Amino acid sequence: MEIKDNIYRPFKATVSEIKDLAEGVRLFKVLPEKEVHYLPGQFFMLSVWGAGEAPISVSSTEGIQPYLEFGVRKAGKVTSALHELKPGDTLWLRGPFGNSFDLRRAEKKDIIFIAGGIGILPLRSLINSALRDISKFGKLFLIYGAKRPSELLFLDEISLWKHNGLEVILTVDIGDASWKGNIGLVTEHIDKINTDFKKACAYVCGPEIMMENTIKELLLRGMPDNFIILSLERRMKCGIGKCGQCYYGIEYICINGPVYSVDEMKRRLNL
Repeated sequence: MEIKDNIYRPFKATVSEIKDLAEGVRLFKVLPEKEVHYLPGQFFMLSVWGAGEAPISVSSTEGIQPYLEFGVRKAGKVTSALHELKPGDTLWLRGPFGNSFDLRRAEKKDIIFIAGGIGILPLRSLINSALRDISKFGKLFLIYGAKRPSELLFLDEISLWKHNGLEVILTVDIGDASWKGNIGLVTEHIDKINTDFKKACAYVCGPEIMMENTIKELLLRGMPDNFIILSLERRMKCGIGKCGQCYYGIEYICINGPVYSVDEMKRRLNL
């Protein structure tokens, strides 16, 4: 294997722009030094010398943005180091790794995107892909929830999605004086979706408990488990199945996932 193809060797990228999305969450626009191809749902290992590396899902969409975008929540040593970066600084990448969201299985079907918290970050890439090819699908819906209104991300972009054909339901756990929208968990608003759940497809991303409850509600409404797709990001440390941290069931999440349908989770992960 040539050095340029060495999966252990990070390649250089430049941070061109940083945007605060919410308290503790920043969006990094990144220009890699080489051509990079990726799909919605895949992730990269982002590293800062001296701090280590962390798996971060890609939030941009190839063919729409001519750069990479990563949303990073400040949570530990590596993500804190990432939050210290400024435009013009160097960032190191490995990847992309993992499988991706497959939109082909949703063709001619209504699609329900369900996001909780920063779960909107990887789904953003998928939603933009679906809107680009909207004629291939039925109706498109998004249910997106956060703890507080200030934690809802991409509100300006969501307005554009609505204009382009996406039906949107926003909800928060706790409102404030300015919030006039929905209150409650995302699962409490599923019945507001006007679709035949038995013939629809759902893509889900968010906190684990939120995804578990969402799966139960969709199954109760008759959605087949092979059309409920979610992203698992369990303790991924290397991205290539060497460290063993994400081993679950009979396989490594970082190699065979992180995207699974519910039936795949039952068969392959014993969940």
